[in-house]
Amino acid sequence: MNTFLLIILFIAISFLDYRHMIKNKDKKAFAIYTTILVFAFIITELHILGYKIVGLNQIVSYIINLFI
Repeated sequence: MNTFLLIILFIAISFLDYRHMIKNKDKKAFAIYTTILVFAFIITELHILGYKIVGLNQIVSYIINLFI
């Protein structure tokens, strides 16, 4: 059920945003936005399914601790 709601949410978001990109014929923004949206969908779906995902703050903290 959660996956279905997630799909509906992402379809609604993409419909609202893609409409303007197609109207303006902005292919570069379309490609970049699609890539980010797919990445966000995958991360969110993995979180819903219960997989442990390394957070961005953990990655940044690790990199900072390398230099300190």
